[in-house]
Parts: sequence; structure tokens; C-alpha cells
Amino acid sequence: MPFRLFTSLGNEVREFRTVSPGEVRMYVCGVTPYDVTHLGHAFSYVQFDTLRRYLSWLGYRVRYVQNVTDIDDDMIMVSRRQGGRPIAEIRDENDAILRADLDRLNVLRPTVYPYATDHIPEIIETTARLIERGHAYVVDGDVFFDVASFPRYGRLNGLTLEELGKRENPESKRAHKKRGHLDFLLWQQVDPGDPAWESPWGPGRPGWSIECTAMAVKHLGTQIDIHGGGSDLKYPHHENEIAQAECAYGVEPFCGWWVHNGMLQLEGVKMSKSLGNLVLARDLMRRYEPDHLRLYLLSHHLRADANYVPGALDELAERYERLKAASRRAGEAEPDRGVLGAMTERLDDDFDVPGALEAADRAALRVLAGAAGAGEAAAVRAGLQLLGFAFAGARGPANGDLTP
Repeated sequence: MPFRLFTSLGNEVREFRTVSPGEVRMYVCGVTPYDVTHLGHAFSYVQFDTLRRYLSWLGYRVRYVQNVTDIDDDMIMVSRRQGGRPIAEIRDENDAILRADLDRLNVLRPTVYPYATDHIPEIIETTARLIERGHAYVVDGDVFFDVASFPRYGRLNGLTLEELGKRENPESKRAHKKRGHLDFLLWQQVDPGDPAWESPWGPGRPGWSIECTAMAVKHLGTQIDIHGGGSDLKYPHHENEIAQAECAYGVEPFCGWWVHNGMLQLEGVKMSKSLGNLVLARDLMRRYEPDHLRLYLLSHHLRADANYVPGALDELAERYERLKAASRRAGEAEPDRGVLGAMTERLDDDFDVPGALEAADRAALRVLAGAAGAGEAAAVRAGLQLLGFAFAGARGPANGDLTP
């Protein structure tokens, strides 16, 4: 079976094909490090790390870019609240905590880890292209994208412009200046004292979505294979990214597969900084081994909304110990093709990691019962290594490998 993967653009599972044979260009939206990160972020990055690992296992050369949005309303708000503390200090402090958490979870380091503030020239260049091509307009130092100029706007979400207009839109600012209700800022004027950069339209700073378009194009090119992020980013962020890239560079599609992870809830309520209902990965890793937490996160399908409840990891304790014990019995035997094939068959079918783990667990039960065939323990170990488990020997920061 060829590898088939769901894309939000068209809401369908399709056979995976890349722009350039043998190469995957993958961009995953990173954090805005104005505060601590939580278990929902760990869910997203462990999932995309595992997808990246499987693509490499399939033989692709994967270039994985994960950005840092280090200039936006929230970063400025926190800086003000902390008495004008430099944004770079706030970014570096919270980013270091996130990196430490992901290292313990054995998430591979990105190939490129770009900061938005390091890409102001690229953001300005992309904005200028949109103006020149008639897709953006300037109003007193603010630059807006003209949604009416892009007929395909809304296709990612499967909604009309009228339907999108009824949805919550954090990019809907300065309505008195805009031509259209859905138009959004590419470049914006700032309040006195706020961070600003010179531009052809006056001093200001980027809008939100233009940052990711500029960074993706800079590091991956004008067409990419996979764009990942939380399902809460489908609108407006990812809808805007498509419009910007396809209008600025004249390519379609900008991205072949839009892959959105589900939201992690805490006892039925979306986990978010604004609500304050956070469970932190680092807190859980004080009580559980990082691979135990990785198992919990991968026990949910990438696209599924997960509901964390206290004791959820305890329910997986027996499976976790069973998988570890079976993998330790691998010895020097060649991995059994049937067991490994059962795992990869599930992964080939829309990246069904929970199904692959079930196949590994069935084999682990046979291994520990003394009923397994030759090579089944080795297959369990190889399959878990493929899924990124450090105890199975997967390369990554948890085993001292900090290379991308």
C-alpha cells in the first residue's frame, strides 16, 4: 500500500506525492513564546515529529521548518506588563523551556528554526509583491490584503466568504480602513515605543500570517509538500497563508497537504493560556518517564481532539511497561516482517499511529508470554524506534543526538 495522508484542502485522504521526487518540504507552525507552553503544544510537536520520522523511514529527505512568532500583539502586551522588558528576553526564556520539554520527549530538532524578527526583509518583499500584483492596498501606513482579489479564498475551510465573515477572526483589525470585511493586515503601524522596522509604507511591524508565508518561502520555496499546525489555525491563519503565497508567487497549490492536529482538552474544555486551564508537559515528566508521555500523546490520532483527564497516563502504564520489556528482548534477530508490516500498514493508511501501537502491543503480549516467533521482539523494538521512542533506540535529543 502506498502512503496515503489526509489533507484539509478538499477533506480527503490521498496518495502522498511530493513536489520534488524523494524530498519532503515540511513547515509546521511554531509557538508565540509570550508565556509557557503546555501539553497541547507537546501533542502537536510529538505528532509532527513522528510523521517526519515516518517520511524519513519511507526514504524521503525531509526538510522540516518550525517557526517562532516573536513579534505580535501578545509579545508586546507581555513586554509592557513586565515594565518594558525586551521581547527577545521573553522569547528566549520561554523558548528555552519549550525546547527542553521537546528534547526530553525526543522530538528531533528542526532543520531550520526561524524567528519572524529575523525575516523582516522577506516579509516586506512579499508584501510589496502583493501590492504590485494588485492583491494588497495601502491606507495611511497600513497594508491590507484584498480578499476579493483571490477567488479561492475560503477553499481550505470549505466555506463561502459570507460564512467566513460570521466566524471569529483575530486578524480582523482596523475595520474603518479596510475595503472588505475579511481583508487583513500584512503590515501595520505601531503605537509609540512599540517595536518597529522601516518599510516603504513607513515604520511598523508585520501582520501575523505574512510572517509564516515569508519564512516558508525563504526556507522551502514557493511550493511545499506539508504544512502542519493545530486545527484552530485553519481560519484565518492558514487560509491567509494560501492567499498570500499563491497571489505573491503565482503558484497553485502553495501546499499539497494541509495537516491539522486536533485540540487537546482538559476535562472537556480546550486547553489554552487565555483560560489558564493548562497541564504542563514538564510537570507530567516529573511523575512519568518522557517516553510514557510520548506513548499517551501518540495513542490519539493526529487529527483527533484528545481529552486529558487526571490519571490518563496511569491507564497506559501496563502497555508502556509491556512495550519496553518486549523491546529489551530483541537480541540480534532480524525484525519479523509480519509484525513490522502490520505496523507500517496502519501508518500507510492515513498515518494511523494508534493502530500501529496496537499492532506492536499485540506482538509484545506474545513476546512476554513466550509465544512469539523469531524476530517478533526485534520487530517491536524496530517499530517503536520508528515512532521515536528513546528506550527503543530512536535517535534524537533524549539519546544525545541534537542534529536535525
